[in-house]
Amino acid sequence: MLKQTRRTALGALASLALVACGGAGNGEAPGSSPTSGSQASESLDMVLGAADAPVTLIEYASWTCGACLQFHNDVVSMLKTDYIETGKVRLVFREFPTAPTNVSVAGFAIARCSGADTYFDVIDELFDRQSAVLSLVRSGGQVKQALVQIAMNNGIGNEAELDACLQDEGVRRAISTAVGRGDAMGVSATPTLFLNGDRLDGFKWRSADGMREVLDEALGVTAESSDTGAADD
Repeated sequence: MLKQTRRTALGALASLALVACGGAGNGEAPGSSPTSGSQASESLDMVLGAADAPVTLIEYASWTCGACLQFHNDVVSMLKTDYIETGKVRLVFREFPTAPTNVSVAGFAIARCSGADTYFDVIDELFDRQSAVLSLVRSGGQVKQALVQIAMNNGIGNEAELDACLQDEGVRRAISTAVGRGDAMGVSATPTLFLNGDRLDGFKWRSADGMREVLDEALGVTAESSDTGAADD
């Protein structure tokens, strides 16, 4: 799990323009005034699932975090199919950027600028491209061009629109709020999950089978009732 502090993440928020200029390190905050936030940017929590689901999971994660990639690949698809789409679980995803933080924040900005309806599609693509993007960061490659391509794949028409997205005040506020909420809840590593307000400790939930056990216990599902339901079918 990658360690993260609120100060580091908020520093990245202040230097979003650096990614727009093609860098991948630290830099000064942009001097120009940010544009006003879009409606999608102002939707602070990004949510999958029914509002009245009996279980709410809050996930703090970063698309540049290796442990988050493992969780995304091994658990999230199962969550969507077996629990979210069936009305059992509501998933609240909150951005908690990790190193390289300016690149991580830029990816999250693209997801928010794409719109609430496609936010999670962009998150999926960011995780799919994690290895390639981080390889570019390490080699000093064209990180910005990789981000431009992701942006254009998801409704952001050109590089100028991406630059405007990275300076959008609503985007900054939304990501900053997510980080602040994580800080207030004691989040110091990613991924961190809370089930109905309680932190999930240990590693059981990091596998699909382990997460099923955790959720079924929270839902009051027993092995016996599962077997009975299968027999009834």
